[in-house]
Amino acid sequence: MPRRVFYRISDRPDGLFDAITTIEPDTEIRRDGFGSLAEAEEWVDGLRILMAALGAPVAQESGSASPASETTPEDALRSGQLRTAR
Repeated sequence: MPRRVFYRISDRPDGLFDAITTIEPDTEIRRDGFGSLAEAEEWVDGLRILMAALGAPVAQESGSASPASETTPEDALRSGQLRTAR
């Protein structure tokens, strides 16, 4: 069964950005010191491509919930929370 992957991007007081990735159940990977938010988001895009090849969806971690309670797009579709454009 593929593991779910969550990420968050945090800004630092020195103006740089960090990308923190959590792979369920308990693995955390950090990539620190991006010069801009765009660079951090580009790295996350690469992470999405890599994890898609492994069958592991990547979702943004919400600020108020833990990764275990995050709703994936697949879960949202099943529960009717996510609407598709027509």
